[in-house]
Amino acid sequence: MDFQETIRAQRPCSQYLPRPVPDEKLRAMLSAARLAPSQGNLQPWRFVVVMDDDRKRMIAQACPRGRPVAEAPVVVVAFSVEEDVPVTVGGYISAYPLDVAVAVHQLRLAATAEGLATSWIVDFHEDKVRAVLGVPEGIHPIAILPIGYAADGATGNNGSGANGDGRKSPNEIIAYNEYPW
Repeated sequence: MDFQETIRAQRPCSQYLPRPVPDEKLRAMLSAARLAPSQGNLQPWRFVVVMDDDRKRMIAQACPRGRPVAEAPVVVVAFSVEEDVPVTVGGYISAYPLDVAVAVHQLRLAATAEGLATSWIVDFHEDKVRAVLGVPEGIHPIAILPIGYAADGATGNNGSGANGDGRKSPNEIIAYNEYPW
């Protein structure tokens, strides 16, 4: 699958088969995340790979819609290390969540390229996730990513849009030289 096909194929998944994820595919995804660019190359991320069913269930309980977390064969929790990036974006927002988001997105694209499905869960109780995984202060979960093989019909599009692919048209989101909206 080429890069554009990978981008088009990547969709959130709501249900996973119990089929295990091969180690080489998991390593490829984590390598893609590790190679993501970051502010000053500070790499303010940490990833915890969870395959233990009891821990997956406890993490799922920390999510209002956690069923996919409990059933996926692999769950990756992406964390930001706040002290690793003292920089702010535009002077008002810390750069570390953005850097971690780039790494998470690369991991998701790599999963798609490996024939796997995933979703990006951000609706969770931070304290519960941190307690399950023994995470110290100053380190924040940014995303929970169930990963596995999609059950039939478990991946969706991103809604219905003008292009039939759920996406806004280029004219709705792209302008040149000034902000016209």
